[in-house]
Amino acid sequence: MTKILAISMIVATAVFFNGCDVQSGITKKSVEKYQPTPTPERLIVTEEAIDPADVETVSTAESGPSVNINTEKDAKAANCSKYNNVMVNGNGREAAIKGNCNRIMINGDGNTITVGSVAEIVFNGHDNTVGYAKYSNAKRPVVSDNGSGNTANKAATSETPGPK
Repeated sequence: MTKILAISMIVATAVFFNGCDVQSGITKKSVEKYQPTPTPERLIVTEEAIDPADVETVSTAESGPSVNINTEKDAKAANCSKYNNVMVNGNGREAAIKGNCNRIMINGDGNTITVGSVAEIVFNGHDNTVGYAKYSNAKRPVVSDNGSGNTANKAATSETPGPK
């Protein structure tokens, strides 16, 4: 009788421990959602240092009136003499803006804009290009792209179009 009792106890213990495996079947699937996710790799982008010769010191205390470029005539007369905000409305405009601008907002497609320096560029269209000659107060422009195919780059020339 003790042999039967001992064998029964061993079998019951084995069944009990095999039935309580935390990592089996349904239990394993329900526990997986609490597993930690891997930490993504941090992409460190090193930007080139800004050449002091490419820096334009701009007074941000005074802001001039907004400049709107809606026609070819407007594009020819564009001038940021007092850290103005510029709005380009239309498609296929070409403008060479003189001076130092606070913000250039482009609403349209296929526009080509060159500027002395700019602190912020906002694209609300597609396939637009902005080229700037200098960096305002030694900072790269902040670019917001709400379209596609837009580019904002430092122009190859180091000449800054000055105010009239």
